[in-house]
Amino acid sequence: MNLRNTACLVVFLMAVCLAGAQDQKAGAQDGKKETTKQEEQPFTFSVGANMVLVPVVVTDGKGNHITGLKREDFEIKEDGKVQTIARLDELTAEAAKVPVAAAGQNRFSNEVDAEHPRKLEIIAVDRINTTFADNNTATRGLVNFLSKGVDSNTLLALISLDPNGISLIHNFTSDPAVLVAAVRKLQGTLTSRDARIADIPGDTPEVDAEAQELQALFNGADLAGATTPNQAAAAARALRAQARAQVDASVRDQGGLATLECLQQVAEYFRGVPGRKSLIWASAAFPFSFGAEARELTRGTTYGDWQATFHALQDANISMYPVDVSGLLPGTGGANTLQNIDSSQIMNNSAGGIAARTQQLDAATNGAFLNPTDARHETMGLLADMTGGEAFYNSNNAAALFHKAGDDAGQYYMIGYYTKDTTKPGWRKISVKVRHEHAKVRARSGYFFHPVGTDADRSKVTQEMMALNSDLSFTAVPIHGEWQPTQPAGAQRKVPFVLSLPAGVALVDTEHQNRISLDFRILARNAAGKIAAQIGERLATNLDQKGVAEIQTKGIDYNNVLTLDPGEYKVNFVVRDNLRGTLGSIVVPLHVQ
Repeated sequence: MNLRNTACLVVFLMAVCLAGAQDQKAGAQDGKKETTKQEEQPFTFSVGANMVLVPVVVTDGKGNHITGLKREDFEIKEDGKVQTIARLDELTAEAAKVPVAAAGQNRFSNEVDAEHPRKLEIIAVDRINTTFADNNTATRGLVNFLSKGVDSNTLLALISLDPNGISLIHNFTSDPAVLVAAVRKLQGTLTSRDARIADIPGDTPEVDAEAQELQALFNGADLAGATTPNQAAAAARALRAQARAQVDASVRDQGGLATLECLQQVAEYFRGVPGRKSLIWASAAFPFSFGAEARELTRGTTYGDWQATFHALQDANISMYPVDVSGLLPGTGGANTLQNIDSSQIMNNSAGGIAARTQQLDAATNGAFLNPTDARHETMGLLADMTGGEAFYNSNNAAALFHKAGDDAGQYYMIGYYTKDTTKPGWRKISVKVRHEHAKVRARSGYFFHPVGTDADRSKVTQEMMALNSDLSFTAVPIHGEWQPTQPAGAQRKVPFVLSLPAGVALVDTEHQNRISLDFRILARNAAGKIAAQIGERLATNLDQKGVAEIQTKGIDYNNVLTLDPGEYKVNFVVRDNLRGTLGSIVVPLHVQ
């Protein structure tokens, strides 16, 4: 099916509402290929079926993973009620490098070329809530932490969370050994006051480039000017400084909001990678707090911001392992003694509960009766508890943290059950027990249920605007694109393009007259960061049987044209499946002659 200058559509009937795990692949598709233990044949989903997928890590008293468990060994409850386990998969991830999707000179794609779960650790250096510039002690602590923990046998990604966006320093598609060497090279410069990156020979140009980016990271520099072997990424990064200038200055003072938005972007970027991902958040954190009213700002965040963040992390199957950078400094030590947090009570959207929680944390921040550090640690514990990770603070044992995060991403169980209440949105508490001697269980404490197709228009716009303003490509909806030959248009140029969605990507609602709904948004910015062209179209229609059959085998082609002056541009392509509530995007540099 090919419609020119209007949104084109495709889909094939497939599954459904995932209330909180990215792993439609890992649970439904990956379970067919990557599972070491599988008790069921693959499920056939239908529109309206609401399967909840819960990744569960099970270890013995020594921290070793317990394998070979059966469905009857598990008990899972939702809001205190025992659920019938419909599916149990035991998944073992692999550390093989994820290949970049094939692309030509005029072709681009956001698709992650991986079917099997990957053993992936994401290291996020938080420059929103943590100051590294002119703080050599903090820099030494974190670099030493990285040098002891990063492992070339695990896929690694290193990113920087900044007030105005995210900088990708090392991608998971690159050789992890490059990051290991770059960290060690940077560590060498810290042993001598006069040492410089350029004075220490590197193994390869890639190592030198990443070491320079690391040095800029800890010096507090804008990473937009850093070099990288990937020329396409370098061209996109070169426009970041101008784009960031458009960020409202008031947002920069709201560190909590900026942090949550960055975490949402991270989740959308890694969502297409199958498997349970471990996110190590190196930060000084910020006190957890939000207003009693839906739109009340407290430290820049609202209940809706937290909900959107946890929803994104759960859909991407990301577990957080926060680490307090102050615990990495010389002279600190001690165990992780975070108090148990009842996340269901915290996330209960009642004015009384939230107001009381906010007052307590405000008092803690002001030093009224608690150390403000406790409130920051509570944020870390909350993020870990609700996503199935573990918080680390007052600890220099970097090797233990990386080992745990890597092992948890490498082997786990996936439990699937059908939730019965399909109408009430909001937070639902989960508890998991295992009938095995000495078993220790880690799973997320709950999930946000969000019925497919019930997104408010404001939520849709927020998602799309975030993608249009991000330097990261979002991977939940795979997209392939190709520039067509440029055509003259007076002093300007017409730049045609085609976006293709593979067959089976979008959702066709066969229960409602083969309904399909897709949004297409394109935004081009010039070298000064100003909007040069934009396109926004929505396709919402019912398909006949011939149309359904055609798109089941051929997919979707969407054709349109950008009219631009000669020059350099950054173009964000965004496609959102409104029935499924998923979104994909691609960030592409463009040179117009």
